[in-house]
Amino acid sequence: MDFFTHMFIGILVPIPLLGHVPSETIILIWIMSFLPDLDILLEPFQKIRNSYFLSHKAGSHSIIVGFIFTFIISAFCSLVIPNFQFILAWLGGLIGYSIHTFLDFFTASKIPIFYPISKKEYRFLADRAVNPILASFSIINITILIILLLSGVNKSMFMTLFNFYMSCYICYFGFKAILRLIIQFKLPKTSLYIPGILPIFYNIYEKYEINNKIIYKLIKKRLFTSKSKEIIKKTYRLESIEMEFLEKAIKYSKNYRFFYKWNAMIPLFKTNDDFVSVMLVLAEAYSRRISYTFTIKFNKKTKEVIKKEEGFISLDDWLNI
Repeated sequence: MDFFTHMFIGILVPIPLLGHVPSETIILIWIMSFLPDLDILLEPFQKIRNSYFLSHKAGSHSIIVGFIFTFIISAFCSLVIPNFQFILAWLGGLIGYSIHTFLDFFTASKIPIFYPISKKEYRFLADRAVNPILASFSIINITILIILLLSGVNKSMFMTLFNFYMSCYICYFGFKAILRLIIQFKLPKTSLYIPGILPIFYNIYEKYEINNKIIYKLIKKRLFTSKSKEIIKKTYRLESIEMEFLEKAIKYSKNYRFFYKWNAMIPLFKTNDDFVSVMLVLAEAYSRRISYTFTIKFNKKTKEVIKKEEGFISLDDWLNI
């Protein structure tokens, strides 16, 4: 989930508590609703120590870690802030942290919600990891609330906005959740529902074997119509040289965090007499021929790695081969 939606939901949820709990509790809910994503600042230390815990959306996105972390923070706050009860601080911290964890669980990025008991990562996959339309809506809403706050509007106005905004977000998330459940239920086990940016659009990822070949597909679909568009279709022989280098590329890709969070992979290849280049495209991130990819170049004879790179890039040069 994008940073601004985390922040706005963290502002929105405690509005009914205004006047009923200390302002410090409200502030803790808000801070904890976006604080876990600041783990991205720990990435340099993760690369030095090769620590899973310090990875983005790893240890910081566990409900168990959140339980312990908010306990410590709340104990500190209750000691340094006069008349601030520990239980009110802890409840505020837990509410904010839980909001953040739930919103990220709802999206395409897997999170280890039971870490350190288990490193297994989970997701509901009902929305994009970052949806630009949802993020823009949240930015506008934050701006409106700030303007109203500076204007000194009364609590009843905030409650009216709370009811409106909460209805909007519940309808949005509810629609996305129901759509995902219905469509994924109808799909075979070899297919995966991938949400689109707009609620009525979605992609279907397919991977299956037939006649000693493996086929990868990404299909764009839309609600209320049977029409579909095949975005990507690639077929490879199971015993081809491409599959040999694909296995090696997948092994190297495990060093990159995105390949733990997403797994709808489509391989693309460029080959010549001397080199084999393998691009692993993550379909969950695909949008308008741009996606997150890991590309690795091998010496064809020695199988030595020549070059590795990852990031969001255009697929035009590769899809036209």
